[in-house]
Amino acid sequence: MLKKYPFFKLLMLFFVSIATLTACDDEAVGVREVFSRPVKLFQVGDDNAQRVFRFPGSVSAAKQSDMAFEVAGKITDFLVTEGELVPAGTVLAKLDPTTLAAERDRALAERNAAQADFERYEIAFNRQAVTRQQLDLARRNLEVATAGLRQAKKALEDTVLRAPFTGRIARKVVEDYANVQAKQTVLILQTDDALEMKVHVSEADWVRNKRVEDIETIEINSNISVELSTLPGEMFPAKITSFSSMADPITRTFEVTVGFETPQLVSISPGMTGSVIYEMPHDPNKISLLVPTNAVVLAQFSLLLVPESAVLSTADKVPYVWLYDKKTGTVFQRIITLGDPVGNSIHVKAGLERGDIIAVSGVRSLGEGYPVHALKG
Repeated sequence: MLKKYPFFKLLMLFFVSIATLTACDDEAVGVREVFSRPVKLFQVGDDNAQRVFRFPGSVSAAKQSDMAFEVAGKITDFLVTEGELVPAGTVLAKLDPTTLAAERDRALAERNAAQADFERYEIAFNRQAVTRQQLDLARRNLEVATAGLRQAKKALEDTVLRAPFTGRIARKVVEDYANVQAKQTVLILQTDDALEMKVHVSEADWVRNKRVEDIETIEINSNISVELSTLPGEMFPAKITSFSSMADPITRTFEVTVGFETPQLVSISPGMTGSVIYEMPHDPNKISLLVPTNAVVLAQFSLLLVPESAVLSTADKVPYVWLYDKKTGTVFQRIITLGDPVGNSIHVKAGLERGDIIAVSGVRSLGEGYPVHALKG
């Protein structure tokens, strides 16, 4: 009958072919192979998690002076320009001295008159023509007049503003011929050969280091450097010049000042941003940073740290890591409890033990039970 109807025979063969292909596809899906992913693995407790500490900060001059006149007046001369390097003692600006010069002359006349009066009273006292009380009064008048003259001379001298140290004019604050008040900043002078960076060290970083008596006993300066945001990867040797021994009541951090010399081949100016890099020594006995003298020294204290890149969070903001199982070669989720950040790492309070192995790269593409292997290189 099919011979009579070739169309129906072809239609039957078409449906058989479709069914065969569908069965093959189902079989292929069922045997899909899951490949092992290469990831970077980290053993909890490894010193590499805490080797480098980075503290952000900004560059400032090691010495800066907000230059101001000690007296009020009108500026008549600005003798320097912004950006100019000036030696110590250089005249920077002047005020109109007319009024103060007149005050000096008046004080000089009063002192001369008081001097003459005292000399007459002294002669008269020797002749017993005046009493000792009258002589003492003339002496006090002379002393007052002399002090007034010194003050008038000092005020006149203060109409000339001089550089207290060799430095660069960072900024001119007021306009030419401006009337200024006493103590009002008119120029900012900064040292040009030495710079510094102020950073803030967290409590968790601070307490991990043993105390020092003073700046001279700090042993880690060879492990400290400064890196600028505009020159990534280029390290400038630095050393700690001062530190606060009391935590800020709001931020709970300790301020540390690190000084470094200005490199000759690059132009670094105050206000630039960067970081202080501290590479922790392998020998724990050489870790001597900035613990206040009233702090408890925890020489054997060791936090459990993991790299920041290893920590993820669930939809409910619960932190976790991917824990590696050596036997199965797979990873599974491990909920953890976090403490404070320490450098580029995070303190883990609970959920991990020393010796556990976790994934620290490609963690966002992993899933429960995924097979992984250590990334080489």
